[in-house]
Amino acid sequence: MKYAVMVDIDKCTGCRRCEVACSFFRENECNPAKSRIHVLSWARECLDIPIYCVQCTKPACKAVCPVNAITVNEKTGTVLIDDDLCIGCRMCMVACPIGAISLDAVCRKMLKCDLCEGRDGKPKCVEYCEPKALRYVPAIISNVAKMRKNAEKFLEFAMR
Repeated sequence: MKYAVMVDIDKCTGCRRCEVACSFFRENECNPAKSRIHVLSWARECLDIPIYCVQCTKPACKAVCPVNAITVNEKTGTVLIDDDLCIGCRMCMVACPIGAISLDAVCRKMLKCDLCEGRDGKPKCVEYCEPKALRYVPAIISNVAKMRKNAEKFLEFAMR
């Protein structure tokens, strides 16, 4: 069964524990710049929205990668970047419709959520989210609809 991270933006407090957990677990350092999840805040609206890869079924990032460093795990549906093939060209970052891919400026490799695939179960951002705004759930149609609703709310604020 395919799984996805789902956010309840009404529960997100903007604490950024998800960023810290991700960077520490993945990079062995507390460096939110190296996190695969980033929290965007709109203080005026009291709104915090975690931004992360939603594992698109037809990923634009994969389509534009000039070296085929981006693949999709057919069993899990997880979109993966092969660090050995990645040249850090940033084409995937430009193509991502939600801005979920970033560049590690030191290693010159692209960073995106891979659901902690092959790394001890569910994503660490979910595990350490104290307000329980993040959940790791089956990627069923009702959950995808909720994710789409959150994306629409994000766009509403982003376009202001």
